[in-house]
Amino acid sequence: MRLFTLIMALLLAGTAHAGAWLRAEGTGFLAYSTTFEEDGALNGSFYGEYGVRPKLTLGLKADIDMTVGRAGNGSAFVFARKPIQTRDRPFRLAYEVGIGSTFGQSSDMLLLTGLSYGRGIKIAGKHGWFALDGSVEWSLGDGTDTGKLDTTVGLTLNDRFKVMVQVFHSLTDTASTTTLAPSVIWQRKPDRPSYQIGLEAEEGAVALKLGIWQTF
Repeated sequence: MRLFTLIMALLLAGTAHAGAWLRAEGTGFLAYSTTFEEDGALNGSFYGEYGVRPKLTLGLKADIDMTVGRAGNGSAFVFARKPIQTRDRPFRLAYEVGIGSTFGQSSDMLLLTGLSYGRGIKIAGKHGWFALDGSVEWSLGDGTDTGKLDTTVGLTLNDRFKVMVQVFHSLTDTASTTTLAPSVIWQRKPDRPSYQIGLEAEEGAVALKLGIWQTF
């Protein structure tokens, strides 16, 4: 109950990453990133989505521990996202439902529910975006429910460079973590992949993050 109350309060306080924007029909997006931590831990994340219909985006996301000796532990989800009608409001809302599982040393089926808010912004003459994505990963077995709230502020500097600052907050019944993640995204040409380089800071530890994005 504590987890559910906090997630709903945070979402409603913001009115409802880009999760609020659906993919155009027939188009898709892929992203892969690797995080190198100071203690030698290595983590990989994959994200993909595809616009099946104008009001339906399907996707897949996975997080995998690739550290030597622990490789193979992680979680994965398939999900569907649909918009929430906002009429002529200057923001977008969407909800998300999915099913997934942890894997590796433990296996626990998970139900994913999420709500996203997003809008365009303008700072110092530069256009960008603000996004607030809240979700809960509900354990369908003996595991732990996990609430997540991700905040993103991004800005397009020019045709090649974007900057982005994200704050990831994760909460269970026994612990909570907050991660600050600034990054720079570079795209050589409009039809080429984008490359991300950034840092993730959590409780005094800093990790290097490298990623690649591709639309199709």
